[in-house]
Amino acid sequence: MRPTEFPSRLTAAGAAAIALTVPIGASQAHAADTHKEECVTISFIEQLVTTETKDAAPVGPSVGDVVITEDAVLDDQRNRIGTNDIKGIIIKKDAATGELFSFSASEYTLDDGTIHVAGLVNLTALASGKEQKLPAYGTGGRYAGKVGELSWTLVSETESLNSIALCD
Repeated sequence: MRPTEFPSRLTAAGAAAIALTVPIGASQAHAADTHKEECVTISFIEQLVTTETKDAAPVGPSVGDVVITEDAVLDDQRNRIGTNDIKGIIIKKDAATGELFSFSASEYTLDDGTIHVAGLVNLTALASGKEQKLPAYGTGGRYAGKVGELSWTLVSETESLNSIALCD
């Protein structure tokens, strides 16, 4: 989520996968005994493309603000490998610390599949460069049925470095 006063995020880098194959002729029972979790980790740069903020009163980042963005997902050579469509709403301001929290939901549409991410984001920590983590789940392509976590850190007002690790 990118309220006007908070830097935007972006992620890109390469992808690595670990695959397990079951030898031809192995029984299903044997295959189940030897099956190991199949995991996929992708790292990338995410770069802000468009943003729309619906600012609730009072002016500036506050509870009720909605931010809708489209980000480009880039590999480590900065080639576009997909997009991330994000919608976030600020849902809480901590009275004691002043920290702002949003609920954010996004859909990564990558060249090789889709991943959904949703959860609570500490916008104050994010803006100060602290890593944020959210649950992620694969919904299409090579990511379908896998679950895991998105980690990301802002590196500028319009970019972040991200990594998504998913396993069966």
